[in-house]
Amino acid sequence: MKYQEALDIINRKKGYMVLFDVKEGIMLRSDYFPEKHAGESLIETVEEACDLAEKFAKATDGKVVNIYVVDNTFSSIKKL
Repeated sequence: MKYQEALDIINRKKGYMVLFDVKEGIMLRSDYFPEKHAGESLIETVEEACDLAEKFAKATDGKVVNIYVVDNTFSSIKKL
């Protein structure tokens, strides 16, 4: 493998994701997007991730709760 190919693999996983819980009766099911482990590209900037999280929250009519943004290691971001 070439050095640049290795760097591309390492850098591909950097970015942000939106985590949330879906109400299913009296239970909550955790989920997130984009799907890092399926090879989807992560959201490039924290600002874009926060904007998507806000739009997602408004579009789900309360069926989705506990929405927050994390980095590529699933660590919560600091408040903007």
